[in-house]
Amino acid sequence: MSKEGKSMTEVTQISAADAVGRIRKTYPVTPDAAVILGSGVNVLEGLQNSIVLSYTDLFGHAPSVAGHSGTLTIGRLGSGAADPLVAVFRGRFHLYEGYSWDMVSLGARTVVEWGVPNLFVTNAAGGLNLEFNVGDLMVLTGYRDHLSPKWKSEGLLPAVMAPATVCANKQTEKLLSVGAKLAAEDSRFRGLRQGVYAGLLGPSYETMAEIDMLRKLQCDAVGMSTVPELLVCETSKTACCAVSVITNVWKPDEVMGGHEEVLEASKAASRRLDLLFRRILVEK
Repeated sequence: MSKEGKSMTEVTQISAADAVGRIRKTYPVTPDAAVILGSGVNVLEGLQNSIVLSYTDLFGHAPSVAGHSGTLTIGRLGSGAADPLVAVFRGRFHLYEGYSWDMVSLGARTVVEWGVPNLFVTNAAGGLNLEFNVGDLMVLTGYRDHLSPKWKSEGLLPAVMAPATVCANKQTEKLLSVGAKLAAEDSRFRGLRQGVYAGLLGPSYETMAEIDMLRKLQCDAVGMSTVPELLVCETSKTACCAVSVITNVWKPDEVMGGHEEVLEASKAASRRLDLLFRRILVEK
């Protein structure tokens, strides 16, 4: 139930076209790129000549999960008119909050309807690859969809049997290239990881049996989002790529943390992610 006492399916949902109409009344220029941020991930602060819209005003309501502020900031990386214009969606909606698939994909559908050419999606994810460390940044080269509503009727077995969907594109390659340059320039910037992300419904953390299954399916990280955004952009003119912040790693000899630890790990990794995004947005 929502704070107003209504289930999320009872809350009126606006269309992506309506959302874009509301944005354009305040800011008529279409951004060069958009970013959707996951739990505790915070980048691209201090945009110039910026405006801020609340999700409540834009979408009708806001996320209920800690680490998702529920605001859209539109502004430029610098003070010049030629500096990149960026839209930053600070937070997203999740299926485990009770929202519909239309609602959890609304941010990405708004970006597509808006005509934004590039979308960068971030998430906080658990590391499955034993070579990963807390705070690593993993660029998604593939994903497994284990959370789409269709599995309620079809069962999850077809999802488990299907191969991972490849999601690498030119923007993915650019992320990895820029990340390699940054790591070469500064030893404090960790080299980027890359791998397959598994999207599960949540909101609970995975059992050891599920972790073992996902590793056998060659997944490198697991989370509860991002797949909707990737699916929306697959058939659009918006190029979408995604980065996971590895907030914990399932290792036999390490104690697992909870949501507070996720937010703390996201905060530390956000500084490197911010540098990565700022560089990629200005490089042609």
